[in-house]
Amino acid sequence: MGNDENLAILKKMGLTDYESKAYLALISLISSKADTISKEAQVPRSKIYPVLESLEQKNLIIIRQGRPLEYDVIDPSESLKNYKEEFLNELRILEENLIEIYENKLPTVNTPIQSIEEIKKIVQKQKDILNKSKKVVLIRLGFILPSEIDSFKRIIIKLNQRGVQVKILAVYECVVDGVTINLKNILSELPVEVKYVKLPSAQLIIRDYKEMMLVFAENSGKSIHNANMVGLYNTYSTIISNYSSAFNKKWTASK
Repeated sequence: MGNDENLAILKKMGLTDYESKAYLALISLISSKADTISKEAQVPRSKIYPVLESLEQKNLIIIRQGRPLEYDVIDPSESLKNYKEEFLNELRILEENLIEIYENKLPTVNTPIQSIEEIKKIVQKQKDILNKSKKVVLIRLGFILPSEIDSFKRIIIKLNQRGVQVKILAVYECVVDGVTINLKNILSELPVEVKYVKLPSAQLIIRDYKEMMLVFAENSGKSIHNANMVGLYNTYSTIISNYSSAFNKKWTASK
């Protein structure tokens, strides 16, 4: 990795251009005086002192008192680790705050229905929705991909452990790409209530009555094909209400 790439990464970490250059220079020098760092980093001498003071405040270097002052770089394996942990902690707090704002506003704002066509993106979106669940999840399984069975079970178990109410309507079995999948055997291991009914070749996830995801797959009549799957993500409260009502009616009517 060249200096340009290192500079770019340091700037993404929040360092200014001068701070990034001075820090990289001192990494090479290990210990030095301000004028040498200024020349090595190509930072104006009039700017170097406040730049170095800022790097000290960020716990990346140490300033040793004397005439002239000496500047020592802290071992990056230590300083950057601490910097990363502090940054990730601040990012976690920011994420929690922004998610709370988003969750509070979500029911009052109708975002466009989003179409997702790549299988990996569809599966990831489903996982994101499930992992955000706080109170209740309604799931309708007209099929399940063999590659996602274990992952799905792990997520459902975690939701149950977190106290999220999970209801699943599923078919007894499905055939995906010629492979017969017995959903009753698979889902019987889960610590949540599952009811088995006839369903179309589609999946439905409703999360906390705020978000929903519909996934459709091509059905030849004998087997479901995952090559042409399409997902529809939606936050329209009216649509969610209709699908939730239909789910709950089928749930109540099923044994």
